[in-house]
Amino acid sequence: MAEMRNEVTEEPAGSGLIDAQAPEEIDSEAYRIVDRYVSEQPGGQEQLIPLLHRVQEYLGYLPFPVQEYVAGKLGLSPVEVYAVVSFYHFFTTTPRGRYQLKVCMGTACFVNNAQTICDVLGDLSGIELGGVTEDRLFSLEQVRCIGACGLAPALMVNDEAHGHLTPITVRKIFRKLKSAARKEKNSAGGEADSENKH
Repeated sequence: MAEMRNEVTEEPAGSGLIDAQAPEEIDSEAYRIVDRYVSEQPGGQEQLIPLLHRVQEYLGYLPFPVQEYVAGKLGLSPVEVYAVVSFYHFFTTTPRGRYQLKVCMGTACFVNNAQTICDVLGDLSGIELGGVTEDRLFSLEQVRCIGACGLAPALMVNDEAHGHLTPITVRKIFRKLKSAARKEKNSAGGEADSENKH
């Protein structure tokens, strides 16, 4: 399994399956998630979409080496998995943050200073629109409308809407997310330490 993480699969020219980029280190927990899911949910191809959701929920996106690993576990070709990933809009091969910050720029939000909210989030995270923090904790984007005009200006954090935002409330939301991520990381670290002692 370790070899797969550092290996870049060569595809025929023009296949469009992977970009010519440097190989990236993929969190080995993503592979363990696949292994656990396949052992707990027996089946084949019908497990593909739920499994991809589970992995993307953890990583924030679906890099090609992980798609290839999923294909092997489910008895599919990498091309079959890629076809599903590229067909459904809710899957992405582009890294996103664990917390996806989507600032609504619909008319109601725009006239209620949504750009200021966007600027504050950019300052807090240190990234530009479309960017992802180095630790992949946050990504920042603008969206046309989230259907929460009565809450303008509004922001989606993953699937949760936040409204009537001000720079102060945005800073509070951001601090709360960072704190939750820190607690989760410390908790995971503690569990790993206790497992290593056994």
